[in-house]
Amino acid sequence: MSNESLYLLEAGLSDRVTIAQVAEEAGVSAMTVSNVVNGRPGASEETRRRVLSAAERLGYQPNLSARNLKAGRTGLVGVMTLDLTGQYGLEIVRGIADELASDEREMLINATYQDAVRERERAEFLARGLVDGVLMVAPVLEDDTLELLRRKRLPCVVIDPRRLDVPLPRVTVDNYGGMRQGTQHLLDLGHTRIAYLRGIADLESSAVRYQGFHDALRLAGVDVDESMVGESDFTYTQSFRVASALIAEHRPTALVAGGDLIALGAVDAARACGLRVPDEFSVVGFDDLPQAAQMFPALTTVRQPLHDMGKLAARMLLSLIDGRPLLMQNMQMPTELIVRGTTAPPPEGTPEPGEGGEHASAPGDGDAR
Repeated sequence: MSNESLYLLEAGLSDRVTIAQVAEEAGVSAMTVSNVVNGRPGASEETRRRVLSAAERLGYQPNLSARNLKAGRTGLVGVMTLDLTGQYGLEIVRGIADELASDEREMLINATYQDAVRERERAEFLARGLVDGVLMVAPVLEDDTLELLRRKRLPCVVIDPRRLDVPLPRVTVDNYGGMRQGTQHLLDLGHTRIAYLRGIADLESSAVRYQGFHDALRLAGVDVDESMVGESDFTYTQSFRVASALIAEHRPTALVAGGDLIALGAVDAARACGLRVPDEFSVVGFDDLPQAAQMFPALTTVRQPLHDMGKLAARMLLSLIDGRPLLMQNMQMPTELIVRGTTAPPPEGTPEPGEGGEHASAPGDGDAR
């Protein structure tokens, strides 16, 4: 390749400092500069020092697009997230963006809204050579989408999938242990009348979290009252309605929520029922979204390391793109109980489980299950 061709490929037709200018400044060929800045062997230590010094003086920056082109790559990573507004997905995407930026890669983001058809169409679109790999946040991953990814041989890592047994590298968290820890916190405070408001039933993470709640009560010798278990869709509105009905009918002293947005709805439901949080009613969430620390009182919750989940998944994908094998296909990250202001011991005179009784009515239209 001639120096002129190399110049056009590496520097394009822009006004930026070119590889040819660095070569002239350092007194070497453009090919030598290319080898040095791309980390290829062949140049002496003195030549490398001279080239790098010249590049720094001139402010030369390699053209990443040209470099990726020569390697048969785009320099882009596809990110498919459940939406572009919720803080859960945004925190994960922020971690992805930070890790990709450190590797000088860029993102191409799509929202799927957990729609299986849209998810498959977006995956097919990205697999047309637009990206070097794809990260999927909370994907549905139906069989035809999995087959598409396999057939296209598109490197893929998933984060918090709907199914936990998907045949793809994935990043998850210890949902079971985290929920046991959150429930145990309420038991240690003295609560025995504990309601549970789970997330969407067909998410395996929801089932695992509920099992953690169930086992924590059972191991403490507390019977699980299934009538005090409700279901929400991870939205504030429905969570408020379902929690209002549970509080009005069953008089729990505490509630464990399968997600922070569910917990926020439960806190306001308790207040609408005339209860003071946490003096008369305690709430534990799961996620530690940014608003958990911003509300008043701040929410006691089980922290998922959302930002770090995004960073780890991005590192895994970059390894796959570069042809490096993964040590583990399933990376499960730990959770952490964050105790804040929505939990306290139950009020004195609380009825024991099974005693029943009336309580203040709550607004809303009852259990939305």
